[in-house]
This record gives sequence, C-alpha cells and structure tokens, in this order.
Amino acid sequence: MSTEPTEPTVAELRADLAERITDLPPGPSTHVLRGVLDLLDDWQKEREEKAARGELWQKVQHSTDAEDARDRLVAAGRARREWENRYSPWKAEIIYNAHHVADVAVPDIAEEFGCSEGYVYRVLRTNAAYEYRLDVRDGEPGPGWQSFEAADVVGPVDEPEVIAHRAIEEYLAAHPEHADHEATEPRLRVLIWTAAEEEQPDEQAVRTVLWPDPEDH
Repeated sequence: MSTEPTEPTVAELRADLAERITDLPPGPSTHVLRGVLDLLDDWQKEREEKAARGELWQKVQHSTDAEDARDRLVAAGRARREWENRYSPWKAEIIYNAHHVADVAVPDIAEEFGCSEGYVYRVLRTNAAYEYRLDVRDGEPGPGWQSFEAADVVGPVDEPEVIAHRAIEEYLAAHPEHADHEATEPRLRVLIWTAAEEEQPDEQAVRTVLWPDPEDH
C-alpha cells in the first residue's frame, strides 16, 4: 500500500543538517549551517519554555491565593520579556534562514512561532540575505581602517542599513571608549553586500554607513 510523502519534522531536519556538517570542510557554508542548528535548538528550547509558561498561566487562573497569583504573574511577565529581548529582534532572520537554509516549510514555521502563514510569507518577501563587514579606524586592530568583524545576516529588502546601525550599536556597547560623539571624522565603517558565494570588492557594497556620519557635522 502506497503512502503520500510527508514533510520532514524539525527534529529530522536538524539531524540531517548535523550529519551534513560532519562531511563539510570548514568555511562559510559550514558556519551558516551551524548557525541554523543553533537556531533550531533555540526553537526547541523556546517551545519547552512556552509550554512551561502555559502551565504557569493555568496555575495562576486556578490559584485562590492573591499573593501566589501575583508572584506567578511576575514570573510570567519575566519570561515574556526574556523572549522579547532574546528572540524577537532576530525573528525575521530565524524565519528566513529556517526556510532558505534548512528548507523548513512555511506551515511548519508558522506552527513553531504560533503565527499565521501569511505573516511568514510577508517576512520572507520583505527580507533578504546580506553580508556585512565592520571596519574600525585607528582602533585595536591597527592604524587606519582595519576589518573588525564580518558576518552573514538577514535584513529588510528596502532598508539594509539597519544591519549597519545594529552592528555599530553592538560595537559601541562593547567598546564604550570609542563612543566619542565629539569626533568629527568617522571611526567606524560598515559595508553591506547582497549575499554571494564569492568575496565581493568594497565598491560593490549596496550600502556603506559611517559613524559618526560626516553629514551630521
């Protein structure tokens, strides 16, 4: 008796990716796949935490002790804020990579996130894969413009510069000694390219963002 093919589960996709990584040499593809594995692991953890929050809320609903109910509500709010801080800023990237890198079907993504399939399609339509490089001028890497970090990321199709702003904010948060708003010459530079297999020259960057912005002075 024949059976219709079924979509692979997230667990099966993770196992397939983990096996695939063992056969790949170190490089960008391996790095991306490891990142997807981490995202899938985070999903699983979030599902478990979501279930725990559901149980917590049920206990709150049935609690007859006001103080106990208040404490449980505070705990639930703390769990919600943790989600907002840890996962919400990366939601578009998680959805995009799950679909385009791990081949997770849209209905499965929607089920994992508890959102509509329309929302998932909108995220996929309005975001794209990019590469960025953050350069530091006269900093720890050395004199002049020196590369500090580079990564593959996902960002809005019509506003990829948000990638640069986030990279700059994270760098300044980790290196407050460089956050000199009185500086008149740029000290940080972020170049953004549409993702590609081969290395791309600086002049092909779709955006170049400087900090501080010379036009602001």
